[in-house]
Amino acid sequence: MITALKVAYYRHWLRQRGVKLSVDVTDLPKKAVLRMEEGCSIGKVETTFADLQVGAMTYIRSDSELQNVSKIGRFCSISNAVVIGQEKAGHPLNWVSSHPMQYTGTQLHYSATAAPAEVGHDVWIGREAMILEGVKIATGAVVATRSVVTRDVPPYCIVAGSPARIVRYRHADHVIAGLLESAWWELPVDVLQRLSLDVPERFLDQLKALSSRELAVYRQVEVSRQGCRELRASTN
Repeated sequence: MITALKVAYYRHWLRQRGVKLSVDVTDLPKKAVLRMEEGCSIGKVETTFADLQVGAMTYIRSDSELQNVSKIGRFCSISNAVVIGQEKAGHPLNWVSSHPMQYTGTQLHYSATAAPAEVGHDVWIGREAMILEGVKIATGAVVATRSVVTRDVPPYCIVAGSPARIVRYRHADHVIAGLLESAWWELPVDVLQRLSLDVPERFLDQLKALSSRELAVYRQVEVSRQGCRELRASTN
């Protein structure tokens, strides 16, 4: 009863701060810390990460798995059943066997450590895609449905397949450079919506013509098994 009340209280607390988290705080890993910016929405996902930051306006659909991942940027669209940070060295390949019986109840020890996966801003990941741990998905990239991403993905690149390979880039080189330099994800949504979002080159010209560059200020919360707390608002 007490646990149910705690879960309900913090779910309501988060919604009041512009954040949606369908995972019960009591179901987070024991020592895990999750930081979310305002406008972020995370469905009923499996969580095994240690420390994760998720940016403003990003949504992650249910049945996904957030494993060994440390950062997901702003304005990301992550579909259902996506795995981010999949373990890639969980079993010894150069031993006699790959089975854990070799180091379970014996003097042998096996430990596989890898850097966490990272996802930039404005990344779209299709349904049932898998991103291995240590992989960096750069800003603007697109990962097609059911792709298995084993290596870093460049900015504004579309990848597909298993293993995922480059299909094409979303824009011409000069447009990609302009979008990255603009860091448009740092601007308020209402400012962005007044610009030509459907014509990237015109959008970049309009950004340059702005009389002032006001950064978005997003509320930020920290979530763990122990509960939730509000952090200092973030701008980038």
